[in-house]
Amino acid sequence: MAGSASAQSKGGFKHDRTAPIEVKSETLRVLEDENIAIFEGGVVAGQDTMRLTTDKLSVTYASLASNADTGDIEHMRADGNVLLVNGDETAKGAWAEYDVVGGMIRMGGSVVVTQGPHVISGESAEIDLNAGTARVTGGVTSIFQPKAKNN
Repeated sequence: MAGSASAQSKGGFKHDRTAPIEVKSETLRVLEDENIAIFEGGVVAGQDTMRLTTDKLSVTYASLASNADTGDIEHMRADGNVLLVNGDETAKGAWAEYDVVGGMIRMGGSVVVTQGPHVISGESAEIDLNAGTARVTGGVTSIFQPKAKNN
């Protein structure tokens, strides 16, 4: 893609993706025939040390016909004011998709990833929860804060 750039970060996004996922919201709508639960209004989802806040969260879960246990979450889609926090690392964007089984998160819409005082921004990001890495692409800008010298 012309004009694209990428940057990679390694750090604290690694966590236990097999831990239970808790979701809190103002409303919940279940589309049982489609195996989808839609949480809206002040959504906060947590798994292990990772927290996600958003306006709307659509959760796709396993059906009775699949080999997974009934209710196992397969995929999550967050839309609107997405903020992902894990330790001193954060990622913000307009939307995010979480492949729970694969341990991958994709984000888009003017993404900003921080690691302590360091900031990387771009159009999209991929976060590998297994490896604890993030890759930001599309018009990437990075700001790195050097440590102060002790005199």
